[in-house]
Amino acid sequence: MRFTIVGAGAVGSLWAIKLHEAGHHVHFWTRESDTQIVRHAERSAPLVFSANNVDDMAESDCIIVCVKAFQVKDTLSAIKTSVHPDTPVVFMHNGMGSADIALSALPNNPILLATTSHGSLKVTPETIRHTGVGETRLGGINPTGYQCDFLADVFHHALAPCYWEHNIQHALWKKLAINCLINPITALEQIQNGALLEAKFEPVLDKLSEEVSNVMCEEGLPISRQAVLNNALAVASATAENYSSMNRDVFYHRHSEIDAITGYLLHRATLHGIAVPENERLYHAIKKLEQSYDHT
Repeated sequence: MRFTIVGAGAVGSLWAIKLHEAGHHVHFWTRESDTQIVRHAERSAPLVFSANNVDDMAESDCIIVCVKAFQVKDTLSAIKTSVHPDTPVVFMHNGMGSADIALSALPNNPILLATTSHGSLKVTPETIRHTGVGETRLGGINPTGYQCDFLADVFHHALAPCYWEHNIQHALWKKLAINCLINPITALEQIQNGALLEAKFEPVLDKLSEEVSNVMCEEGLPISRQAVLNNALAVASATAENYSSMNRDVFYHRHSEIDAITGYLLHRATLHGIAVPENERLYHAIKKLEQSYDHT
């Protein structure tokens, strides 16, 4: 198949490498004007990908959008005139809230959402380290998107495992819950994910788990506080040596996906009249950090 990966960050680059290794043609689309992009896994030969070619975009069999949630709107504005209306477009980023933007910008395309727990780190601008083996879940959000379940097999062959979700919102909420517990704390404390297993973090994780559980139950996704906590701790343990994406954003003084993660939880909590003070505290702490970048 002919794939376009929109965004050449750690996750997009990992998928580009894996899809190429599975025999597919991969093209990058970025904010830069480069016509070629070099990427390689550690201890592997460099791969040269074509980039920012309008014809390659138009002829793609599938487009995977791997930009951050807050970049989705501007990204779609830039590419929508080059995307064939029959081409499936997959959105793969942390957080929630971009589905309506995608459906509005690409009303005729099959639209799918994906969530992945594979860890990926840019060791150098060209070198990618697969830091944690996870899983990917994929599902459609419009009638034509629902018909693209074959893509789960394609993704599975490139980077296993990948599962098709008939209701992708369930998987997205599960990932959001994990992100709400892991990302803000690891970002504020500048620690690896595994440090969350230390006893000193138990009180804050317990509070966050209870708040997330309360919101998810009102969303029609009943889950206990303990299950929320266990899921997050399992991921923290499995990715103990990893730094969360929000951690790296804070480290490099970049704006994070806090609005699409904790911010989305706060939005839904407000609609349901649920108090989530611990999540609010972390949200405002990250926002305060981000605002400080603008004055340095």
